[in-house]
Amino acid sequence: MKPSIQSLFQSNPHRRRDHRVSEGGWVFDHSHVPLETPALRILMDRFLQRRPEQHIEALFEGQPVNRSEGQAARHMELRSSSNDEVKQMADRFLEVAQSLHSGRAGLSDLIHIGIGGSDLGPRLVADALDSADGKVTVHWLSTVDGRRLQQLLATLDPAQTGVVIASKSFSTEETLVLAERVRHWLGERFSGQAWAATANPERAQAFGIVDSHILSFPQWTGGRFSLWSSVGVSAAACIGVDAFRLLMEGAHQADQHYRFAQGHYEGSLAVWFALVVDHLRRGLDFKTLGIVAYEPRLALLGDYCQQLFMESLGKRLDVDDQPIDEPTVPLIFGGRGTDLQHSIFQALHQGIDTHPLLLVGALSDPAGDAELSRVQLAHLLAQRQAFAQGRADGQAFQKMPGNRPVSVLLTDAVTPERLGFLLASLEHAVFSLSVLWGINAFDQWGVEEGKRLAGPIKARLASENPDLETLLDWG
Repeated sequence: MKPSIQSLFQSNPHRRRDHRVSEGGWVFDHSHVPLETPALRILMDRFLQRRPEQHIEALFEGQPVNRSEGQAARHMELRSSSNDEVKQMADRFLEVAQSLHSGRAGLSDLIHIGIGGSDLGPRLVADALDSADGKVTVHWLSTVDGRRLQQLLATLDPAQTGVVIASKSFSTEETLVLAERVRHWLGERFSGQAWAATANPERAQAFGIVDSHILSFPQWTGGRFSLWSSVGVSAAACIGVDAFRLLMEGAHQADQHYRFAQGHYEGSLAVWFALVVDHLRRGLDFKTLGIVAYEPRLALLGDYCQQLFMESLGKRLDVDDQPIDEPTVPLIFGGRGTDLQHSIFQALHQGIDTHPLLLVGALSDPAGDAELSRVQLAHLLAQRQAFAQGRADGQAFQKMPGNRPVSVLLTDAVTPERLGFLLASLEHAVFSLSVLWGINAFDQWGVEEGKRLAGPIKARLASENPDLETLLDWG
């Protein structure tokens, strides 16, 4: 039975201090999670027993940590200047981004076509850091949605619109279907106004992208880590190259902190976040985790984490292909805090099931409205209090059980450096969980299976034109 959060505070007057870690301009507070203070040491010791420093060094040394595909996961090099080839790739796509951001490219709009990691990371960064000082407006297309595509193209001028096609393999069907429509819409302008962010230049070339507009990145770049590669060109065009370089610098700082902790992880945001997730999922058997933004700039953080954590850790076999007998990743959901208060929070406060939350906020927004920032913070803290303490007075229908786990992640302001530090730390939290649970965090065979099966079905749809009853007999 999980302990009462209120009783934990009563038994330890220093609980807030003991259950808090600060790193990279962020404070992670898990004092309102049902976790006794002595158990913190137990969690850390169990992690240390896995010899994480050996796994971390293997990751950073470029060893084949993705065992099912025999590949390394060297995405940290994308935000470091130590690899000359990678640095040249970065300089090239950032030069294109600067041309777009400054207006030198002569375009007012840019369509970014990508899905999964080729969309979520760049779109989050653009949404969080756009200061509206650029000359180009970025439009994000991921879902195969003909109506939205038509409505978007109807508002744009082909003579003033460019397109970035982001796909590691340049064979992702959803991306190429949309790209074909935009290619047709641009007509003869396509060759001069289209760029490809890819690890497969030959396929991009065959699609009609000219060599000088192919922005390559290394094959070892995993999709959900591709923000740091040329896939980030549209985000950089939106926020500016200086801000994007600061974003990468913040991420690089997180890499350095994580790599060189050398077994001393007491001050690691990444490790403690992983340990709290482990406690919620395996220690308390909670199946969900809400990542809720009370900083509007981070409204897409829950969506980003959904892919990062669930695609990486949603496995039923360990690294030795043996069945895992304990639960792994929770189902992650997200959204804007003040919006969710008027939708799902009712069920979270008074429903039968318990859904742990991480509330994310910032003390201020230098480019925003101070009063509105205070409103966000007031609601964040009020919700933490209500979830943890509940309500005992009033009539029966007004009472709330409380004891709902809720942690908080706060920063002074969402700057490029701090966002970079946070995103890299979340990547390292995923890797820490993979070490703790013995999982390969870098493959996603479940994603590939649906793609494999869709091809023959699509061919049948084109040739047979089935009615509803017949269609439902397929698959």
